[in-house]
Amino acid sequence: MKIRMEALLLAVCMTVPTVLSGCGDTSVDTDNASGTDNVSSSDETSSRYRDRLGEYDFGGEDFTVLCRNTQDGLFFDEVAVDEASGDIVDDAVYKRNAEVEDRFNVNIKANRVNGNWSDRESFNSLLKTSVMAGDGAFDLVLGYQAYSANLDVAECLYDFMKAPIIDLDAEYYYHDIIDEITVNGKLYYLAGDYTYSVWPSLFVYYFNKQLAEDNGIDGLYDLVRDGKWTVDKLGELCAGVYRDLNGNSEKDEEDMFGLATDFENVADAYYSAFQVKITNRGDDGMPVINTDITRMEDAVSKLRRLYDENDGVYSFRTNSSMTTFPLIEMFIEDRALFYPDMLKSAISFRNMDTDFGIIPYPKYDEAQDRYYTQPQNAYSVMMIPADVKNIEKTAVMVEALNAASLDSVIPAFYDKSLKVKFTRDEDSAEMLDLIREGICFQFGYYYTVTLNDGATDWRMRDILALKKNVASTFASCEGRLESNLEKILDFYRE
Repeated sequence: MKIRMEALLLAVCMTVPTVLSGCGDTSVDTDNASGTDNVSSSDETSSRYRDRLGEYDFGGEDFTVLCRNTQDGLFFDEVAVDEASGDIVDDAVYKRNAEVEDRFNVNIKANRVNGNWSDRESFNSLLKTSVMAGDGAFDLVLGYQAYSANLDVAECLYDFMKAPIIDLDAEYYYHDIIDEITVNGKLYYLAGDYTYSVWPSLFVYYFNKQLAEDNGIDGLYDLVRDGKWTVDKLGELCAGVYRDLNGNSEKDEEDMFGLATDFENVADAYYSAFQVKITNRGDDGMPVINTDITRMEDAVSKLRRLYDENDGVYSFRTNSSMTTFPLIEMFIEDRALFYPDMLKSAISFRNMDTDFGIIPYPKYDEAQDRYYTQPQNAYSVMMIPADVKNIEKTAVMVEALNAASLDSVIPAFYDKSLKVKFTRDEDSAEMLDLIREGICFQFGYYYTVTLNDGATDWRMRDILALKKNVASTFASCEGRLESNLEKILDFYRE
């Protein structure tokens, strides 16, 4: 699979095509049946824009997007900002919208509602109720990926493959994810440069430069470049770092460790980092449960040695009642050499006195072809409500907004914001390019909420946290996984 994107370095150089390799060659034919045959064309007009759209006039109508609030900095203003503020990304979004509005005589309206994980039922209910009423209230929806991949929601969506105008082969859509979630020629969710929250959601490893120096560890960036940054090497580097700082002869969060980590989303990221497949594609092109658990067993074995047997590792399981998150504090206060988290967490380190670096998740072993990562599944995906009033207008706007985002928002976000605000050295900026090149999506992780319903023990995080036997856990969960997958596939067969 491949994510084909155009020059994220547009901010500093001419546009050049870039290919980001995904998780392997399991591509699905995602040719849009409607292609671009229905696009109103004008060579003079289309030549000015990256998209192939011609001239459209929507008579000053609203284009209403149901989306999430930017609560506590968790999400980004992908859809709209009220005014230019001087922030380079917000201003790029503002300018993009203004240009698209003027071009097609349309008004972009963001209908923002609470959309955190705890708001999943109310967000989905709002969408479903609207569609069932047939009021056509929303032209497009940008929702939280994990809880949007819900069969009750999918039943209320329009198939992107049936939409006119949208060119799914265009460079501003993320082909890796399109390949993974296109089933039986149907596609109900779409990600592209309009939904740029995928980038800050990527999992990375942070390291404390001072602690690395204090422990005689140098050349971490070169270790990555040489392809030798593996989970075994991580364990080796962590082993000698532990210090009982509070002198209580007990290992706790007040001590110093080589690695501070938890068993939640950062643990699930090893699916991609180690290339552990949740599902495969059968001979008929349909997803099937991966019953060869050898890679999973070996991955868990490596991680258990790291988490459970290494004196330099502090790991624990978070819970919903926690009001503070000690791992971030440990890293900021120079008590953790390594700390895995999402890229957007670097915002928490901006006032950190000690310099830090960013590197990818470690490989399974040196034989692995590259470093892989995945976004935490809270990024936005595009959905078209089944009761959309004007599919032509929605299709034009989806195409125009994604194309315009590639030209303006992505360069502003990636080169001028992400690399400047989230990194402190050129090496880390180089690492971001390396991390970006290994973005990986999986059908099984995309549908994890539905697929693991009643079978959460099979999730990587639970196997590690609860110290479960891989073989016996799979045996107990296989039937439920198969039945859950069959429900998903039944929907796509309809």
